[in-house]
Amino acid sequence: MKVNAKIRKLIDNEKPLKATCSVILDDKFVIHGVKIIATDDRCFIAMPSESYTDADGNEKYRDICHPIAPDLRREMEKAVFTAYREVVLAESQNETNT
Repeated sequence: MKVNAKIRKLIDNEKPLKATCSVILDDKFVIHGVKIIATDDRCFIAMPSESYTDADGNEKYRDICHPIAPDLRREMEKAVFTAYREVVLAESQNETNT
């Protein structure tokens, strides 16, 4: 499966959310709202989610969609992190040139 990613928004702050992106599968299906999260331990992608209130009144989140196969998740992560590094590098080069 061909997996591409397009960074939609970089977020430059001290919080874990670093960017949002879209993931395109086989040039036929797109997933908007994928988040890039960076913690002290690792970086990972978070799929689009919705919130709901459980029976105890607690706010919970569930993915709207997500890969079932581990190999697809790895391909998505690779595409997203590659696109993210390219955009961050381009941004830093633009800042250096101005």
